[in-house]
Amino acid sequence: MRDELKNLADLYYLKILSPDMKIDIHSLSRIFSDIGIYDENIKKLANLNAPVSREVLYYIFLKAYEVDKLHTFLNALSELVDVDLNALQKFLKPLGLAYVNGLFKKDLIKIGVLVSGRGTNLQAIIDAIENGDLRAEIAVVVSNKKNAYALQRAKDHGIKTVYLPPKKDEKREDYDKRLAEILHENGVALVVLAGFLRILSPWFVHEFEGRIINIHPSLLPSFAGLYGEKVHRAVIEYGCKVTGCTVHFVDEEVDHGPIIVQKCVEVSDDDTPESLAQKVLEKEHEALVEAIKLIAEDKIKVVGRRVIRK
Repeated sequence: MRDELKNLADLYYLKILSPDMKIDIHSLSRIFSDIGIYDENIKKLANLNAPVSREVLYYIFLKAYEVDKLHTFLNALSELVDVDLNALQKFLKPLGLAYVNGLFKKDLIKIGVLVSGRGTNLQAIIDAIENGDLRAEIAVVVSNKKNAYALQRAKDHGIKTVYLPPKKDEKREDYDKRLAEILHENGVALVVLAGFLRILSPWFVHEFEGRIINIHPSLLPSFAGLYGEKVHRAVIEYGCKVTGCTVHFVDEEVDHGPIIVQKCVEVSDDDTPESLAQKVLEKEHEALVEAIKLIAEDKIKVVGRRVIRK
């Protein structure tokens, strides 16, 4: 990925060096501002009126890529710089981009799935992709548990896996920085928590802001903070007649971010935590795939706490 990104940046750099080009660090900083990318380093370089070196331009491309706005950046940059489209086409697909009808667009959204257990929700995503119901690519599956069966599911389908155990006395943020490095290296645009039994640090949430989703086995905000059979036992003991699952964006609070999709099931009088878990799990598979599809097809926007379909 990094080689393609460097080569793409170099195509633009050579064009920017042309005598008739008037692209400077201020132009690039304005593009970042216009498309909603804030980067303190670029602001400092603009204040210093620094030259646009090859290294600076690559950093700009890398930053746009990491926040999943490379296509938006290229569209804005193309209004100022003309580059041979034939020359850049070969670099686009590895970066998850395509050039269609005069615009750069995301091709297949690259997903990083974080797991700790059996991976049935992971399997639902894999099945949806292989059946053609979901235009996405699972770039990597990461687990904090060595024996998580989800890793084997991924391997069975030729998907890259990484076992990432926490180090002794390692701070949560330090673990998350190692995790983020793996996700960035694999070009992940959307992080999917599919039974990942770790609470993400505020640093990680900020690093992938608006690009992390989680599946929770209740109708949030009810029974937030519980997991596994504890949720279903609490639902039964409370006397709920309806329960279900929720896919939501992740923020710094547990089970709290804006809700994308919810699915409901009835709670029967003879339900046990085990039987209720199975009913909810079937809806989890549907809800998670639906949420990823909405994001991949850019069919939602977040307004306050509301996720609105376009």
